[in-house]
Amino acid sequence: MAGDDRKRPAESHAPSSRRPFPCDECPKTFTRNENLRRHKRARHHRALSHDFECDGCHAVFTRSDVLRRHRGRCQAEASANHVSPPQISLQQRCQPVVDTTPLVAATNILTPTEALTANAIPHDDFWEEHSSFATSLPREYILSSPIFTDRGDYDMEVNVKNYFEHFHPSLPLLHRPTFTVSSAPKLLLKAVTVIGSLCSTVVCSDEEAQARAHWRRDTWQSGQHELRNMISNQCGNIRKPWVMQAWILYMIHGVYTGEASQFRTARDMLRQIVDAVREVGLSHQEIVMPESRSWLYDIDYPRTEQPQTVYTRWTSYITAESTRIALYTLLFLDSHVFVPCNSRPLMSSMELRWELPFPTKLWEAKDPEIWIRRFSEYFGVSALTLTNDLLHQPRGLAAASLTMATQQLMTEAPGTELTSVLEASPIAAFYVLANLDTLVRDFTRCYYQMPPSFSDPNPFHILTQSQTKSVHMAIRNIGKIVKDAASTSDSSQFLQWRANELFIVSLQVNLCRPDQLLIGGIVDNSLIAGLAASTHLMRGNFVAVRRSAPWVAPRPGGNEGVLALLSELSAALASIYGDDPQRVSYEAPWVTVTSYGILLCIWGALRRATTEIRDHLNTFNELPRTSEPCMLIFNALLEAALQYSPATRQDRGNRDPRLWSTDREAVSTLLEEGQVLFADLVKSFCQQRLVWSLGSSMLAVLRELPDNAT
Repeated sequence: MAGDDRKRPAESHAPSSRRPFPCDECPKTFTRNENLRRHKRARHHRALSHDFECDGCHAVFTRSDVLRRHRGRCQAEASANHVSPPQISLQQRCQPVVDTTPLVAATNILTPTEALTANAIPHDDFWEEHSSFATSLPREYILSSPIFTDRGDYDMEVNVKNYFEHFHPSLPLLHRPTFTVSSAPKLLLKAVTVIGSLCSTVVCSDEEAQARAHWRRDTWQSGQHELRNMISNQCGNIRKPWVMQAWILYMIHGVYTGEASQFRTARDMLRQIVDAVREVGLSHQEIVMPESRSWLYDIDYPRTEQPQTVYTRWTSYITAESTRIALYTLLFLDSHVFVPCNSRPLMSSMELRWELPFPTKLWEAKDPEIWIRRFSEYFGVSALTLTNDLLHQPRGLAAASLTMATQQLMTEAPGTELTSVLEASPIAAFYVLANLDTLVRDFTRCYYQMPPSFSDPNPFHILTQSQTKSVHMAIRNIGKIVKDAASTSDSSQFLQWRANELFIVSLQVNLCRPDQLLIGGIVDNSLIAGLAASTHLMRGNFVAVRRSAPWVAPRPGGNEGVLALLSELSAALASIYGDDPQRVSYEAPWVTVTSYGILLCIWGALRRATTEIRDHLNTFNELPRTSEPCMLIFNALLEAALQYSPATRQDRGNRDPRLWSTDREAVSTLLEEGQVLFADLVKSFCQQRLVWSLGSSMLAVLRELPDNAT
């Protein structure tokens, strides 16, 4: 049936005003004439009459100026002993390339570009035939000369390897199987090498370390400046996935390197990209990319045709999924990265009308054959009869957008379709958790602007009881998925699932112990300043101070919510300190910020519990009962902390006899030592995380705290 449709004459599908360029061999229509020409070349293998052919390699171009630029770098034409490239079939073109070397980095993976080049297919001809939403770029951004001519160029491939080995597992923003140094856009390659340089494992002298830091700063500065000028001159460039990917990486580096000037630039970049996304309508999938789901359907490509159709569907998937992940990452950065400074998000999840990311195994497939096999395994037999209908989507309506997924997750029965989506993609679960956290913060802003009401005994006091139940339902539903996946440390997605596990604890903390900066109305101008302010505010109960009704006495303590989270907080300590130190040092910076927030919550709870125990001793000259909240919190949290404290790590198997004791003298000495032990534990946390300068910066803040802070 599909074959008959493709042979219908052009008169049977009259062009519309929106797509005025029809194909005369199939029912497709296009918005631009160059898209029609590209379609004819790729799908119907038709050479146009006005093509320009290279005499050396026989590459064919539609523009004479492109041919002239190609001749300047064509080795075949320059060679006196030129041999014409052999003619190969379409099946040979799409044959997967088997690399016999170990797969250790993205630079060792042959992409379709390299595969075709190795088989004597002209490089420029590949880009002409297979240009897509991801690759239809100005050629100077794709096929450029080496971008590094001074210091750092000898480390380029090493830096790319470090990026994919240490940073990519936490944020699979780039499509690793098709990323190569030779074909990556130069601005994207700059961002990758700068972040990869941060993750370098090479021990160098202080002088060389300063030289590398200076090179990173200069490279980042020039790269982000050129990228921003590109968007300022032509806003539509933001539609290209590599532009968004590079933009996001430049922002991440600017936020987490600890320099105030780079942080301000990253904040300005956020405003600019949000404006650009809105201007071009990129947040609406069906508007900006109407064929973004075409790779799901086998209507136009029967299985009896050449394998090239599988490759075409694979590249279409890469294009759509690259844009999808980039947009979801942008929403996450907007809603979470600037939270430590108490900056409000510029975007809302309601704006993003894109489906949730597809299974990670599809994203990690190294060639079209593996991809189509995993595609069939995931979607089953129904993949052959899929229809492009919103009400009959292959993954269910709940996965059609982030908002719908969040709403569905807050019900008692979220459905097997949504559950399978989150199980198959830790990055999708990550985005949903970040959206839930944004929702709780929005409720917090509203709640603390209303008059205080202490009639509700619920420890989760920010939301109403029905709202709290809904958020708890979402945490429970997604927690079941995360708990099982995070326990498998040898999984390639372990770091993502571990981040999700910590995000769940952070979300629960925000429910019961709201952000002090948010309640206090304090907005800082850098990430480090915000974390430092939170560290100082941890010593007091700023929430009670902000309640403006003088006739309502504030409740003492403020540990009621923490009492309900003792098990979760103890497990979080195990997750934060129980990993391999080598792997912890390269964790994603937002995971470090989240973990630090959890540690501040535990630290503050221990301080408040210690104060209550001492007040009880001074008043009644005896210890509180072991079942009292202050004793439960102090003993449970300190018992978990002592397992990972540097001072007691050697005796981890021996439990401190002063824990859960009723001896006044023994508990008094533990009260004195407990605060110091936990302060040292937080400092050791910072000492292990030096890649993004978050650890060193916060270590300096902790050392400046007065003695009574511990």
